[in-house]
Amino acid sequence: MSWTKKAEELKFDKGLSWTQIADEIQGEFPGLTQKQVLEKVRGRLRKSERYEGKPKGRVEEVKKKITVIENQIPNIITSKWNGNKIIKFGLIGDTHFNSKYAQITHLNTFYDRCEFEGISKVYHAGDIDEGENMRTGHPYECYKQGADDHEAEIIRLYPQRKKITTDFITGNHDASMIKHCGHNIGPTIAKERADMNYLGSDCAIINLTPECTLELRHPWNGSSYADSYQVQKIVEAMEADSKPKILAVGHYHKAGYFFPRNVHTFLTGAFQGQTPFTRGKNLRVQMGGWLVEVEVDSKGTIELIRPYFVPFVKAIKDDYLNWR
Repeated sequence: MSWTKKAEELKFDKGLSWTQIADEIQGEFPGLTQKQVLEKVRGRLRKSERYEGKPKGRVEEVKKKITVIENQIPNIITSKWNGNKIIKFGLIGDTHFNSKYAQITHLNTFYDRCEFEGISKVYHAGDIDEGENMRTGHPYECYKQGADDHEAEIIRLYPQRKKITTDFITGNHDASMIKHCGHNIGPTIAKERADMNYLGSDCAIINLTPECTLELRHPWNGSSYADSYQVQKIVEAMEADSKPKILAVGHYHKAGYFFPRNVHTFLTGAFQGQTPFTRGKNLRVQMGGWLVEVEVDSKGTIELIRPYFVPFVKAIKDDYLNWR
Protein backbone atom coordinates (compact mmCIF):
# COMPACT_ATOMS: atom_id res chain seq x y z
CA MET A 1 0.00 0.00 0.00
CA SER A 2 1.34 3.45 -0.92
CA TRP A 3 1.77 6.05 1.81
CA THR A 4 -1.03 8.17 0.29
CA LYS A 5 -3.50 5.26 0.41
CA LYS A 6 -2.43 4.48 3.96
CA ALA A 7 -2.86 8.15 4.96
CA GLU A 8 -6.31 8.28 3.34
CA GLU A 9 -7.35 5.16 5.25
CA LEU A 10 -6.09 6.57 8.55
CA LYS A 11 -7.88 9.90 8.01
CA PHE A 12 -11.16 8.94 6.35
CA ASP A 13 -11.77 5.43 7.67
CA LYS A 14 -10.18 5.57 11.13
CA GLY A 15 -10.54 9.31 11.83
CA LEU A 16 -6.99 9.86 13.09
CA SER A 17 -5.66 13.40 13.54
CA TRP A 18 -3.09 14.85 11.15
CA THR A 19 -0.31 14.48 13.73
CA GLN A 20 -1.24 10.86 14.45
CA ILE A 21 -1.16 10.10 10.72
CA ALA A 22 2.27 11.74 10.44
CA ASP A 23 3.51 9.57 13.32
CA GLU A 24 2.16 6.42 11.65
CA ILE A 25 3.80 6.98 8.26
CA GLN A 26 6.95 8.89 9.24
CA GLY A 27 9.01 5.79 8.52
CA GLU A 28 8.17 6.24 4.83
CA PHE A 29 10.13 9.51 4.80
CA PRO A 30 13.61 9.01 6.27
CA GLY A 31 15.34 12.31 6.94
CA LEU A 32 12.16 14.40 7.21
CA THR A 33 11.00 15.87 10.51
CA GLN A 34 7.50 15.14 11.85
CA LYS A 35 6.49 18.71 10.93
CA GLN A 36 7.64 18.22 7.32
CA VAL A 37 5.82 14.90 7.05
CA LEU A 38 2.67 16.45 8.55
CA GLU A 39 2.70 19.26 5.97
CA LYS A 40 3.25 16.75 3.17
CA VAL A 41 0.33 14.60 4.35
CA ARG A 42 -2.04 17.54 4.78
CA GLY A 43 -1.18 18.90 1.35
CA ARG A 44 -1.74 15.55 -0.33
CA LEU A 45 -5.01 14.70 1.41
CA ARG A 46 -6.53 18.09 0.65
CA LYS A 47 -6.26 17.11 -3.04
CA SER A 48 -7.55 13.58 -2.44
CA GLU A 49 -10.61 12.41 -4.36
CA ARG A 50 -11.89 10.89 -1.14
CA TYR A 51 -11.64 14.29 0.52
CA GLU A 52 -13.58 16.01 -2.27
CA GLY A 53 -16.07 13.19 -2.56
CA LYS A 54 -17.19 13.17 1.08
CA PRO A 55 -20.68 14.39 2.00
CA LYS A 56 -20.70 18.11 2.66
CA GLY A 57 -20.93 17.73 6.43
CA ARG A 58 -17.84 15.51 6.55
CA VAL A 59 -15.89 17.81 4.22
CA GLU A 60 -16.71 20.81 6.40
CA GLU A 61 -15.65 18.88 9.50
CA VAL A 62 -12.28 18.04 7.96
CA LYS A 63 -11.84 21.64 6.78
CA LYS A 64 -12.55 22.89 10.30
CA LYS A 65 -9.84 20.63 11.68
CA ILE A 66 -7.38 21.96 9.10
CA THR A 67 -8.28 25.54 10.03
CA VAL A 68 -7.77 24.86 13.74
CA ILE A 69 -4.30 23.40 13.10
CA GLU A 70 -3.30 26.23 10.79
CA ASN A 71 -4.30 28.77 13.46
CA GLN A 72 -2.00 27.27 16.08
CA ILE A 73 0.46 30.17 15.91
CA PRO A 74 1.92 30.96 19.33
CA ASN A 75 1.44 34.31 21.00
CA ILE A 76 4.71 35.81 22.21
CA ILE A 77 4.61 37.52 25.60
CA THR A 78 7.46 39.44 27.18
CA SER A 79 7.53 39.14 30.94
CA LYS A 80 9.03 41.90 33.06
CA TRP A 81 12.40 40.72 34.36
CA ASN A 82 13.79 42.81 37.19
CA GLY A 83 17.25 41.25 37.01
CA ASN A 84 16.63 38.66 39.72
CA LYS A 85 18.99 35.70 39.52
CA ILE A 86 16.27 33.32 40.76
CA ILE A 87 12.97 32.93 38.86
CA LYS A 88 10.27 30.74 40.44
CA PHE A 89 6.99 29.59 38.96
CA GLY A 90 4.47 26.76 38.95
CA LEU A 91 3.68 24.54 35.94
CA ILE A 92 0.38 22.69 35.63
CA GLY A 93 -2.08 21.53 33.01
CA ASP A 94 -5.29 19.62 32.36
CA THR A 95 -7.45 20.74 35.27
CA HIS A 96 -10.62 19.73 33.38
CA PHE A 97 -13.11 21.73 35.41
CA ASN A 98 -16.71 20.55 35.00
CA SER A 99 -15.57 16.93 34.72
CA LYS A 100 -16.94 14.62 37.40
CA TYR A 101 -13.36 13.42 37.78
CA ALA A 102 -11.77 16.87 38.26
CA GLN A 103 -9.58 17.11 41.38
CA ILE A 104 -10.41 20.59 42.65
CA THR A 105 -9.26 19.87 46.20
CA HIS A 106 -5.83 18.69 45.03
CA LEU A 107 -5.54 21.75 42.78
CA ASN A 108 -6.18 24.04 45.74
CA THR A 109 -3.59 22.15 47.79
CA PHE A 110 -1.08 22.74 44.99
CA TYR A 111 -1.82 26.48 45.02
CA ASP A 112 -1.40 26.47 48.80
CA ARG A 113 2.04 24.96 48.27
CA CYS A 114 2.87 27.63 45.67
CA GLU A 115 1.81 30.33 48.12
CA PHE A 116 3.93 28.78 50.88
CA GLU A 117 6.97 28.65 48.55
CA GLY A 118 6.57 32.31 47.59
CA ILE A 119 5.62 31.57 43.97
CA SER A 120 3.66 34.40 42.36
CA LYS A 121 3.13 32.96 38.86
CA VAL A 122 1.57 29.69 37.72
CA TYR A 123 1.57 28.69 34.04
CA HIS A 124 -1.24 26.42 32.81
CA ALA A 125 -0.61 24.31 29.69
CA GLY A 126 -4.21 23.95 28.52
CA ASP A 127 -7.48 22.06 29.03
CA ILE A 128 -8.59 24.25 31.88
CA ASP A 129 -12.08 22.89 31.14
CA GLU A 130 -13.51 19.47 30.28
CA GLY A 131 -15.32 20.77 27.21
CA GLU A 132 -18.38 19.22 25.57
CA ASN A 133 -19.24 16.28 23.31
CA MET A 134 -15.67 15.03 22.97
CA ARG A 135 -16.98 11.53 22.24
CA THR A 136 -20.11 9.38 22.55
CA GLY A 137 -21.40 9.45 26.11
CA HIS A 138 -19.14 12.32 27.15
CA PRO A 139 -21.97 14.59 28.43
CA TYR A 140 -22.59 12.04 31.19
CA GLU A 141 -19.05 12.62 32.45
CA CYS A 142 -19.70 16.36 32.92
CA TYR A 143 -21.55 17.86 35.87
CA LYS A 144 -22.29 21.13 34.03
CA GLN A 145 -23.53 21.61 30.47
CA GLY A 146 -23.10 24.54 28.08
CA ALA A 147 -20.42 27.19 27.65
CA ASP A 148 -22.02 29.70 30.05
CA ASP A 149 -22.24 27.23 32.93
CA HIS A 150 -18.75 25.88 32.27
CA GLU A 151 -17.28 29.38 32.30
CA ALA A 152 -19.13 30.36 35.44
CA GLU A 153 -17.88 27.28 37.26
CA ILE A 154 -14.25 28.02 36.40
CA ILE A 155 -14.61 31.68 37.34
CA ARG A 156 -16.16 30.66 40.66
CA LEU A 157 -13.92 27.76 41.63
CA TYR A 158 -10.50 28.17 40.06
CA PRO A 159 -8.03 28.66 42.96
CA GLN A 160 -7.54 32.30 43.87
CA ARG A 161 -4.60 33.40 46.00
CA LYS A 162 -3.86 37.02 46.82
CA LYS A 163 -0.30 37.08 45.43
CA ILE A 164 -0.56 34.48 42.64
CA THR A 165 -1.40 35.10 38.98
CA THR A 166 -2.26 32.26 36.58
CA ASP A 167 -1.36 32.56 32.89
CA PHE A 168 -3.09 29.91 30.76
CA ILE A 169 -3.57 28.64 27.24
CA THR A 170 -6.54 26.59 26.06
CA GLY A 171 -6.34 23.04 24.72
CA ASN A 172 -8.35 20.59 22.65
CA HIS A 173 -11.07 20.07 25.28
CA ASP A 174 -11.48 23.83 25.64
CA ALA A 175 -11.67 24.14 21.85
CA SER A 176 -14.71 21.85 21.80
CA MET A 177 -16.66 24.85 23.10
CA ILE A 178 -15.75 26.73 19.93
CA LYS A 179 -16.74 23.77 17.78
CA HIS A 180 -20.06 23.04 19.48
CA CYS A 181 -21.04 26.39 21.02
CA GLY A 182 -19.17 28.90 18.84
CA HIS A 183 -17.55 30.43 21.90
CA ASN A 184 -13.97 30.69 23.20
CA ILE A 185 -14.06 30.46 26.99
CA GLY A 186 -10.50 31.77 27.50
CA PRO A 187 -11.07 35.54 27.09
CA THR A 188 -14.21 35.53 29.24
CA ILE A 189 -12.47 33.75 32.11
CA ALA A 190 -9.61 36.27 31.97
CA LYS A 191 -12.06 39.18 31.84
CA GLU A 192 -13.90 38.02 34.97
CA ARG A 193 -10.83 36.97 36.92
CA ALA A 194 -8.18 39.68 37.37
CA ASP A 195 -5.69 37.05 38.57
CA MET A 196 -5.91 35.02 35.34
CA ASN A 197 -4.38 35.91 31.95
CA TYR A 198 -5.38 34.18 28.71
CA LEU A 199 -2.36 33.67 26.42
CA GLY A 200 -4.08 32.04 23.43
CA SER A 201 -4.95 28.58 22.14
CA ASP A 202 -2.66 25.55 22.04
CA CYS A 203 0.67 27.35 22.44
CA ALA A 204 2.29 30.50 23.78
CA ILE A 205 5.87 31.71 24.25
CA ILE A 206 6.84 33.76 27.29
CA ASN A 207 10.15 35.63 27.39
CA LEU A 208 11.04 35.21 31.06
CA THR A 209 14.34 37.05 30.47
CA PRO A 210 16.06 38.27 27.28
CA GLU A 211 17.85 34.89 27.15
CA CYS A 212 15.24 32.53 28.61
CA THR A 213 12.00 31.58 26.86
CA LEU A 214 9.23 29.38 28.21
CA GLU A 215 6.86 27.75 25.73
CA LEU A 216 3.48 26.37 26.77
CA ARG A 217 2.21 23.69 24.40
CA HIS A 218 -0.98 21.64 24.25
CA PRO A 219 -0.79 19.03 21.46
CA TRP A 220 -3.81 17.25 20.01
CA ASN A 221 -2.37 13.80 19.26
CA GLY A 222 -2.63 10.62 21.31
CA SER A 223 -0.44 9.31 24.08
CA SER A 224 2.48 6.93 23.56
CA TYR A 225 3.96 3.91 25.33
CA ALA A 226 7.02 5.85 26.51
CA ASP A 227 6.34 9.10 28.36
CA SER A 228 9.28 10.86 26.73
CA TYR A 229 8.42 9.93 23.13
CA GLN A 230 5.86 12.60 22.26
CA VAL A 231 7.75 15.50 23.80
CA GLN A 232 10.94 14.27 22.15
CA LYS A 233 9.17 14.36 18.76
CA ILE A 234 7.91 17.88 19.49
CA VAL A 235 11.42 19.13 20.25
CA GLU A 236 12.94 17.27 17.30
CA ALA A 237 10.53 19.09 14.96
CA MET A 238 11.63 22.52 16.20
CA GLU A 239 13.98 24.67 14.14
CA ALA A 240 17.34 25.17 15.86
CA ASP A 241 16.96 28.96 16.11
CA SER A 242 13.42 28.89 17.53
CA LYS A 243 13.72 26.33 20.31
CA PRO A 244 12.59 27.58 23.71
CA LYS A 245 14.86 27.16 26.69
CA ILE A 246 11.97 25.62 28.68
CA LEU A 247 9.02 23.70 27.24
CA ALA A 248 5.89 22.80 29.24
CA VAL A 249 3.60 20.26 27.56
CA GLY A 250 0.08 19.42 28.68
CA HIS A 251 -2.53 17.06 27.18
CA TYR A 252 -0.94 13.70 28.03
CA HIS A 253 -1.78 13.70 31.78
CA LYS A 254 1.75 12.54 32.51
CA ALA A 255 4.50 14.06 34.64
CA GLY A 256 8.15 14.12 33.66
CA TYR A 257 11.27 16.15 33.13
CA PHE A 258 13.51 15.57 30.09
CA PHE A 259 16.34 17.40 28.32
CA PRO A 260 16.14 16.69 24.55
CA ARG A 261 18.24 18.98 22.34
CA ASN A 262 19.14 21.10 25.38
CA VAL A 263 15.51 22.06 26.00
CA HIS A 264 14.32 21.73 29.60
CA THR A 265 11.09 19.86 28.87
CA PHE A 266 8.25 19.20 31.29
CA LEU A 267 5.17 17.02 31.08
CA THR A 268 2.95 19.04 33.36
CA GLY A 269 0.81 16.32 34.95
CA ALA A 270 -2.94 16.72 35.48
CA PHE A 271 -5.61 17.48 38.05
CA GLN A 272 -8.12 14.94 36.83
CA GLY A 273 -8.40 11.35 38.01
CA GLN A 274 -9.04 8.30 35.88
CA THR A 275 -12.03 8.72 33.57
CA PRO A 276 -13.99 6.03 31.69
CA PHE A 277 -11.99 7.04 28.60
CA THR A 278 -8.50 6.78 30.13
CA ARG A 279 -9.44 3.58 31.95
CA GLY A 280 -10.82 2.02 28.77
CA LYS A 281 -7.68 2.97 26.85
CA ASN A 282 -5.39 1.71 29.65
CA LEU A 283 -3.88 5.18 29.96
CA ARG A 284 -1.98 5.92 33.14
CA VAL A 285 -2.72 9.28 34.76
CA GLN A 286 -0.24 11.21 36.93
CA MET A 287 -1.83 13.89 39.08
CA GLY A 288 0.11 16.90 40.33
CA GLY A 289 2.09 19.93 39.25
CA TRP A 290 5.61 21.34 39.18
CA LEU A 291 7.38 23.96 41.24
CA VAL A 292 10.28 25.25 39.14
CA GLU A 293 13.23 27.33 40.27
CA VAL A 294 15.46 28.74 37.53
CA GLU A 295 18.84 30.27 38.30
CA VAL A 296 20.11 32.71 35.65
CA ASP A 297 23.20 34.84 35.19
CA SER A 298 23.33 38.64 34.77
CA LYS A 299 22.18 38.33 31.12
CA GLY A 300 19.27 36.07 31.99
CA THR A 301 20.85 32.85 30.66
CA ILE A 302 19.93 29.65 32.49
CA GLU A 303 22.67 28.32 34.73
CA LEU A 304 20.63 25.85 36.77
CA ILE A 305 17.09 24.47 36.99
CA ARG A 306 15.60 22.89 40.09
CA PRO A 307 12.30 21.10 39.34
CA TYR A 308 10.12 19.80 42.16
CA PHE A 309 7.03 17.70 41.44
CA VAL A 310 4.09 17.87 43.85
CA PRO A 311 2.30 14.51 43.43
CA PHE A 312 -1.25 13.47 44.28
CA VAL A 313 -1.47 9.71 44.22
CA LYS A 314 -5.11 9.07 45.10
CA ALA A 315 -8.04 10.75 43.35
CA ILE A 316 -10.90 12.01 45.51
CA LYS A 317 -14.12 10.33 44.41
CA ASP A 318 -16.79 12.81 43.25
CA ASP A 319 -14.63 15.71 44.46
CA TYR A 320 -16.80 18.19 42.54
CA LEU A 321 -19.59 17.56 45.05
CA ASN A 322 -17.37 19.01 47.77
CA TRP A 323 -17.37 22.38 45.97
CA ARG A 324 -21.05 22.99 45.34
